[in-house]
Amino acid sequence: MTTKRPTAAEAISQIQEHISRDENRLDRIESKIDKLAETMISLARAEEKLISLEQDRVTIVERLNKHSDRIDNVESKVEKNEGALNVISKVFWICLTAFVGAAAVQYLI
Repeated sequence: MTTKRPTAAEAISQIQEHISRDENRLDRIESKIDKLAETMISLARAEEKLISLEQDRVTIVERLNKHSDRIDNVESKVEKNEGALNVISKVFWICLTAFVGAAAVQYLI
């Protein structure tokens, strides 16, 4: 059996086909790497947004807690003032009743 050696033109053609296949393969690999890079950038942006949202959530919770404390303080002050207002109201009605009683006694005498 004799093996036929390719001619120079055939050898060059085979090498060019091999190079062409390798270039196509490298182009596909490069395209996939580019897509992976874009995906990684998108993931990094999403992570930054999540971190920002978490920081905003923590800030909002802290502010809500401060508002809750302020509302509790106002509520306790209102309860204290309610007691004082009840006393003032009773004193007012007692004074008004005494005044009306005194006026009636003066009118009838």
